[in-house]
Amino acid sequence: MKRKAGLAALLAVLAATSTGVCGQVQAADGAYELAPVIVTAKREPEKLFEAKADVSVVTRKEIETLHVGDVEEALRTVPGTQFLNYGTNGVNANLSGVRINGSKDIVVLVDGVRVNDFQGSDNSGYFYSSLLSNMDNVERVEILRDSAATVYGSGAKGGVINIITRKINENKATIDISRGSGDRERYNLHAMGRDGRLGYSAYFNKIRSGDTKDGAGNVWPGHTRTNSGGTKITYDFTDDHTLSADYNWLDSKFEGEDFIYDNAYHGDYTSESLTLQDHWRINEHWNNTLSFRRSTIASNYYQGYHNGITKPYSIGGDFTYHFWTEQIHFSDSSNDLILGVDYSKARSNKKLAAGYDEDGDQFFDYRWNENYSYFIQEEWRFLPHWTIMGGVRWDRPEADSYAPRFDSHRSYSYKLSYEATDKDTLWAGRNDFYILPGSNHLYDEQYGNLNLKPAEGRTTSVGYTHTFNDVSAFTWNWFETKNTRSIGYSGSPEEGGTGHYENFAYGIARGWNAQLLYQLGSDWSFNLGWAHLYQNVPGDNLSKGYYPKDKLTFDILYHHDKFSAGFDGFYFIRRKDPNYTGPKGWPSDKYGVYNLSFNYSPRKEMTLYLRVNNIFNKLWAEHTNVIWGTHKPGTWYAMPGRIITAGIKLEI
Repeated sequence: MKRKAGLAALLAVLAATSTGVCGQVQAADGAYELAPVIVTAKREPEKLFEAKADVSVVTRKEIETLHVGDVEEALRTVPGTQFLNYGTNGVNANLSGVRINGSKDIVVLVDGVRVNDFQGSDNSGYFYSSLLSNMDNVERVEILRDSAATVYGSGAKGGVINIITRKINENKATIDISRGSGDRERYNLHAMGRDGRLGYSAYFNKIRSGDTKDGAGNVWPGHTRTNSGGTKITYDFTDDHTLSADYNWLDSKFEGEDFIYDNAYHGDYTSESLTLQDHWRINEHWNNTLSFRRSTIASNYYQGYHNGITKPYSIGGDFTYHFWTEQIHFSDSSNDLILGVDYSKARSNKKLAAGYDEDGDQFFDYRWNENYSYFIQEEWRFLPHWTIMGGVRWDRPEADSYAPRFDSHRSYSYKLSYEATDKDTLWAGRNDFYILPGSNHLYDEQYGNLNLKPAEGRTTSVGYTHTFNDVSAFTWNWFETKNTRSIGYSGSPEEGGTGHYENFAYGIARGWNAQLLYQLGSDWSFNLGWAHLYQNVPGDNLSKGYYPKDKLTFDILYHHDKFSAGFDGFYFIRRKDPNYTGPKGWPSDKYGVYNLSFNYSPRKEMTLYLRVNNIFNKLWAEHTNVIWGTHKPGTWYAMPGRIITAGIKLEI
């Protein structure tokens, strides 16, 4: 309670002094980075502070100053995100257990095109962080914390992560080399160029890591080897019409020792994707975007073995995904209209269990499922200070002859906003969500269930934004998400479950997110966030003490002449399970993890940097086996202790 009162007091002081501090700042000064233009809130460009939605942005300036290594590190600097990672290396080094507003069902986009359709969130909500580790090619990361199923479709329950890549507007190449604790090595190459209407870029990443110590000094043996690369070509037919082609690949292998299950493990992950996009601004009112993505993902996330014998636990798959979308946008002085169609398909590249023949013998075949979606959303400024938004999406799923039939479904969204003053905006809305089972939910040989039905429910939210000036603002958003049907893991037979994914009839998450973005003078800026969460969803272990009741996030940046520095981190306050009476389940229920970055540029083309993660060497964990009643205290997957990384970045 004291922490909440302290935060409120801090915000009040900053609001009261905004005229005295930032009011003296000229936003046009070249030392300032104005609030960015975002595209995620309504699938069209708008200024961050004018978005009537709960949105955070990790900018290019933050990525460079803090030396953000991948998208997961970027997400840890913003409120409303939760994580469930398996320890110091191996699985943790490759899989990110990301939640938004307590939900594992999120949509990940690159330049507005989905990269995780039909891949499901599985039982713990993981996606492959190394797939998005080339931060030299990232302009910013936008995080929308709200259900957005009308314009983004199946899976957009907790929110949307949109990775915006850098525009090709200059000729340059960068080389970034770093070494760090735990035999960490990173080599990043990135180049871009332009010749008239033709633009091109390419990148290559090589990442290595070895044995890692946790905050207590325990060594977790492991080794990860990840290579990735890609190329992008753009051609401007006119200033208003651009065609782009983007190819990316990744190959990763990892191995280590799992002390909790007393076995060695190994895993691998490969992916390839090709994305084509056509952007055409037809005139001042109309524009059109056509996008296509084909990706192939083959994975074996975790294969345990002991004395050369493989243990019966693994998860992975080999699928090809197709996605295309056509989006038309119209705007004038009082209307913003978006309408379009999405198509998604997932197909297994190996034969999977399909059923039993007349003799009772199991047979196998290639499995597939697809979905057609049609959507329309209108935002109408019907009075000088009032705006109303409404949308509807119609999903029409199909599947192979062995899979269950899913009925077509309509999802609705509504939002009303009021501009109380030139600086204050309030809004309230409701969004339906409809989530089709992922390929792993249906077809996984160990956990799959062909009788699953889609998840459904709705999110209600109320928000407020106060803008101090062009570079500073405060936002607050309350939400409540209710499931009428969800998808989760039932638990093992020993725990009273079926050992498969199942549907559950109830689930709720509610809370609020507050965020303050502030500029102090020409050298200092900071982002401060506070998230409060309650979640209870059957089939999801997040409620069993895994998520924070309250979590403070922040980053502070300093830039002056040739020197810059960053200080970022979070403070975690666990929501304890009142029904748990066993031994201590975690290393700590209240803890902070803080990081420091220093950068020095003796000349424009060179930057020397030092990054210290977990500067106080805190022992912490995001996964535990203690609370399941089968292990003694200390059997948790500890996260990395202090890691010191030094590097050099050269621009050619």
